[in-house]
Amino acid sequence: MKALHGSLKHLTWQTKQIASGDFSQRVEVMGEFSAAFNSMVEGLDESRTELETAYSRMNEDMIELQRMSAKLKESEERFRLIAESVSDVIWTLDASMESFTYVSPSIASLRGFTVEEAIGETLKEALTPESYAYVRNALMQKLASFKESGNIDRFSERIEIEQKCKDGRIIPVEVVISAITAEDGHIKEFVGISRDITERKREEEKLKYSSTHDAMTGLYNRAFFDDELGRIAHGPLFPVSFIVADLDGLKRVNDSIGHEAGDQLIRGASDVLKMSFRRSDVVARTGGDEFLIILSMTDAELAAKSMERIRIYQEQYNKNSGNLPVSISLGAATAETPEELDAAIKEADKRMYDDKVSRKQQRVG
Repeated sequence: MKALHGSLKHLTWQTKQIASGDFSQRVEVMGEFSAAFNSMVEGLDESRTELETAYSRMNEDMIELQRMSAKLKESEERFRLIAESVSDVIWTLDASMESFTYVSPSIASLRGFTVEEAIGETLKEALTPESYAYVRNALMQKLASFKESGNIDRFSERIEIEQKCKDGRIIPVEVVISAITAEDGHIKEFVGISRDITERKREEEKLKYSSTHDAMTGLYNRAFFDDELGRIAHGPLFPVSFIVADLDGLKRVNDSIGHEAGDQLIRGASDVLKMSFRRSDVVARTGGDEFLIILSMTDAELAAKSMERIRIYQEQYNKNSGNLPVSISLGAATAETPEELDAAIKEADKRMYDDKVSRKQQRVG
């Protein structure tokens, strides 16, 4: 009995040791109970090892998750700083192409709206009708191409559109649109960058104007006249009449008074022609003292009346011209078909010289 009592006392002690985490304890003298007890202890030891391994892995995962979270937060903060610092507007649009999900603060500079107001707009409300249709069509084409190829890298699109401002103005905007895909491969949302190109458009218009207009008079130049002649040749605007106008006495004025006076005379002649025709008519300075006018859908009778109108405005101009009155020799001819265009210009030029000689003879007489 004493031996049994001693064994039970030792077993109690071993059990307490196991409970405290000491899984090295083993029972050797109690038969089948020893085997079952030792197997239980070994199982507990293995479970502890597995738990320690799992905890270690979980701890590593937590550290990695914290690192990724910090990196994501840093990335989001960097994006926020960039989005709030650049003058371009960064925005995201949902996959339905209707609602904005993010708009950067620079929208206030671009269109005068707050972020909240801009996000509250639909894409249709943010664009002019023509631009909305254009953007929708462009994105639909890109979506169709993406579904066919699966290549998101080819989705990017750069387009020029017009947007409405809060004060009612319409401004030109360059937009670069790309897309983000979800894990299932479908388009999650669209990402865009919008830039005000008002100044660039203004410079382009200046360049375009200077390439088609005479710098001194503001009339069309020879290059524009030739281009317009080519368009007329392939159009339905016949009959087409031409008036050739030549400024009298320019060389004499340049030689006797100076080129500044000659330039003033050229500008005076251009003013007379501007008063005589509509802005839609093509009035071009094609040489130093020569001007050509294209009158679409104008027959010979109407062309003759146009020359009479030039004479009237010339007389009115000269009443206030001081010592530099304008004198213009004129000739007109009409083309009924495209094949007659060159011949009509030559005939108008001949008649202008006839007019110049006739009026010179009258002054001499």
